[in-house]
Amino acid sequence: MKRYSFLQVKFPEREIFLRLGGHLSRTVLSAEDKRRYLLAAMRAFEVCHPQGVWEIFPVAEVTEKRIVLADGAEIYSGDFARRCDGITHLWAGAVTLGKAITGLRDQAENISDGAVYDAVGSECADAAMDCLQELARNELLRQAMDLAPRRYSPGYGDMALEVQKFFFARLPLAEMGMSLDETFFMTPEKSVTAFAAVK
Repeated sequence: MKRYSFLQVKFPEREIFLRLGGHLSRTVLSAEDKRRYLLAAMRAFEVCHPQGVWEIFPVAEVTEKRIVLADGAEIYSGDFARRCDGITHLWAGAVTLGKAITGLRDQAENISDGAVYDAVGSECADAAMDCLQELARNELLRQAMDLAPRRYSPGYGDMALEVQKFFFARLPLAEMGMSLDETFFMTPEKSVTAFAAVK
């Protein structure tokens, strides 16, 4: 198992702007509006503290609707299983930014700053998962294993949100300050879990 107490995430300026509905070539901001936007975005970025953990699990069988691990655990998702033909292991990763970013958003003095803080949190969480997956890919390559670039998260497609339980049972997420409620939503809010195929 590989755990990272800090992930090196670059400021995802383009992705944040797009999430807010902007377009880099068509959206025109005044110098003052751009300055205010960037100040808010950087304020949010500074309170993001991305950390992550990943592990791989041997796969026994892949069927049309599920992935069966060597220890008998089953991950149900036809959408994901169809992308896993021939895999030998299942990669599972989790990242979180901590609670500060949502605290900043929830205490924002105005709606526009709150929207920027939320967008920064969402995009930085995705960027943190990209970083974690790249670190894992490099590590696995040294073991002659190939980690697929595409990942799949609970709550998307036909993979039930309940699958979040797998990550909390197999990875030390509580040690990273993460928890799961009775409806399978994670806290801190800006956290991401994902699977990817390994051959």
